[in-house]
Amino acid sequence: MPGQTGPRAADRTLEVLELVAEGTDPVSAKALARSLDCALSTVYTLLTPLTERGYLVRTEGGYVLGYRVSALHRSFQKQTGLIDGIDGLLGRLRHTTRASANYVAYQGDGLVIADVRTVAAQGGRQTDLGIGVDPRSHAYAHGKIALAAAGPAARRRYLEEPGLRPFTPRTIVSAARLDEELRRIRRSGIAVDVEEAQPGLACLASPVLGEDGTVVGSVALSVSPSQLRSHRAQLTASVRRAANEATQAICR
Repeated sequence: MPGQTGPRAADRTLEVLELVAEGTDPVSAKALARSLDCALSTVYTLLTPLTERGYLVRTEGGYVLGYRVSALHRSFQKQTGLIDGIDGLLGRLRHTTRASANYVAYQGDGLVIADVRTVAAQGGRQTDLGIGVDPRSHAYAHGKIALAAAGPAARRRYLEEPGLRPFTPRTIVSAARLDEELRRIRRSGIAVDVEEAQPGLACLASPVLGEDGTVVGSVALSVSPSQLRSHRAQLTASVRRAANEATQAICR
C-alpha cells in the first residue's frame, strides 16, 4: 500500500529494480504493478527514489536501468577482483589451449559465485555457470577451489545444504573423499573434475588470490575428457600460469 515503510518497502523497491533489470525492453509501471500484484500508486511510490537516485530512468516505453547501476558494477568488479583486462587474459588462454576459458569470482565465504567471465572456444564445451550459491560446487573444478579455500564452518554448511548431490555417476558424494580431494587441491593449487558435473565435460581450475592472500576467484578451463587425458600437463601449466597472471594484476 502507498506510504509503506520499513523492510517490506525496501524489499519491494529491490523487486522493482530486479524486474526492470530482467526486462529486454523498457518496463511500464502497469507491468510492474501486475508483476508485484499491487496498486499502481504503490509502484510509483517505489519508483520515485530509484529514479531520483539514478538507478532507473523513465523513457517513453517505460523504465530502464540508470547510470548509477554501472557505477555500482564498477565498485563490484573492484571488490571481487574482476580486473581490467580479464577478457584479454582469457582470450590468450583460449588461444593457447583451444578450450573454453572462464574467470569465476567468489564473494563472501567463497561459496557464492559473484560473477563469471567466459571466452568460449569455437565448437567447444563449456561449463554452465550461474550467479549465487551453486549446488554443484563439489562437482566442478572451480567449485572445489572455493570449497578448498573456505573455512570449516562454510564447508560444513555446504555439506548440510545443498549437500553432496550426485549429478553424474562420477560425482563425489562422500564427505570423507571430498575432504581428501580438497586437501590435495590445497597442496597442488589445481582442481580437476572429469565428468563429475556434466557428462562429456572435464574442467581444470587454479585459484586467484587477492591482495591479502585470500582466494577471490579462479581461472578455469573446460575441455573434453579425451583432451584432458592427452594434454593434461600442458593444460595444467596453462591454467596455473593464467591464474598467477590474474593474481599479479590484482595485487599491483
